[in-house]
Amino acid sequence: MKKHIDIIGKKVYYIGVERVKTKIIMKWEDNMLEIDRFEKILDELEKKGRLSYQELDSILKVSPSTIRRDIEKMYKNGLLIKIKGGIAQLQKLNFDPKITDRFNKNVEGKKEIAEKAFKRIKKGDFIYLDAGTTVFYLIEKLKDTEVTVITNGAMHIDELLKNNIRTIIAGGEIKGLTGAVVGIETAEFLDKYQFDKCFLGTNGISIKAGFTTPEVNEAMVKKKVLELSEEKYILADEDKFDKISNIKFSSLGNCKIITTNKAIKENNRYKKYFY
Repeated sequence: MKKHIDIIGKKVYYIGVERVKTKIIMKWEDNMLEIDRFEKILDELEKKGRLSYQELDSILKVSPSTIRRDIEKMYKNGLLIKIKGGIAQLQKLNFDPKITDRFNKNVEGKKEIAEKAFKRIKKGDFIYLDAGTTVFYLIEKLKDTEVTVITNGAMHIDELLKNNIRTIIAGGEIKGLTGAVVGIETAEFLDKYQFDKCFLGTNGISIKAGFTTPEVNEAMVKKKVLELSEEKYILADEDKFDKISNIKFSSLGNCKIITTNKAIKENNRYKKYFY
């Protein structure tokens, strides 16, 4: 005799130990519903920027456990940010902050990152130092070290010379806002070198978009440096995670991230990309 139970309005029949295919079909239908929910959540975030769990309950009309499961999956895939009491849209950075605004921000975190990065450098290394304030704090660690540095950071020159570091400055156009030397001339200048290690900055880190920067000429230089480097490191504090800028210059798997202990604890889904 056939027996049945109801699951979400569907009947799953049992004949001995065999089951009919209704359950498999039902699982496929659930996946389609999940996709619809994801799209709805992203659409609402695009409109509002952030949503509370109460709003999600009203919009999706599913159980709280389903909402939380969806949010966790979307968060791990870099589609949104979790905040207290709800979720927020990934922050997009369409501009480069002035270098003077960045130098005094999170100084202790940048020094912690610099200390970790310095441990990767050994006597005789030929290294590339990107423009940027986080990379800047690595320079004082290199004082009197027998290395050769190539940099596109005009703001780094005085500090490099002050610390008695053999330095080559990349040629090209200087970007006034950040003091970075960028563009096709810079990329062509660098093309003749092979670096033991490179240390780059980034404006955004995202599971979805990788490493990003606001300006195409700067992205061009970063891409070229990564092609020319044996070991590749991104130096980034906690402010860079779950942010996306205009131009992608690398996938996450192409580099190792050197960051603060605080950022490591707060961004566990990036664990396999941390140095």
